Amino acid sequence: MDKIMNDYLMKIENHLKSMSDSERIDILKEIKSVILELQNNGVSTEQIIERLGNPKELAKVYLGKAISMNSKFSWRKFGAIFALCNSFVGVSGMLLLPFISTLSIALMIGGVITPIGGIVKFVGQHMGFDIGGITIEMGAFTPSPMHFLPISIVIGVLMFWFGKVLWKLTIKYIQVISQKKKLI
Repeated sequence: MDKIMNDYLMKIENHLKSMSDSERIDILKEIKSVILELQNNGVSTEQIIERLGNPKELAKVYLGKAISMNSKFSWRKFGAIFALCNSFVGVSGMLLLPFISTLSIALMIGGVITPIGGIVKFVGQHMGFDIGGITIEMGAFTPSPMHFLPISIVIGVLMFWFGKVLWKLTIKYIQVISQKKKLI
């Protein structure tokens, strides 16, 4: 493989840094095998690069596909979403995608922390301590100490559920924008 093709592969690899090493290596092997097959069929380096397109765009397609394959949350995938956002120029990539992915994580974390706060407040109340820093206020309504725990659990479940829904919407959005680009 000549220097131009090696440089092309290096550019793709640089745009895939947010992926795991094994995913990145698999993608590069796939692209390299396509390049070698085309070269063996007499296609010139310039024609191959023209067919594959901009290395950043090609990497973006693979990154989007890798993110959308599995809707489970992981911190690595969260980082890959931000890498994908940086590669999109449009408003949706720069604003919507980081917003909904960050909000989904914040809601899931809040959904776990809220019931823990309810438990701490409940236990503290039964031990004779009033923990003023842990409170729920909805307009003029403030729950009594006996109602605080169940309300915090309900709010926590709702927050976590809504966070999961937003995470799935994030993955679905990435699938939609990734399908607009063709793989090799």
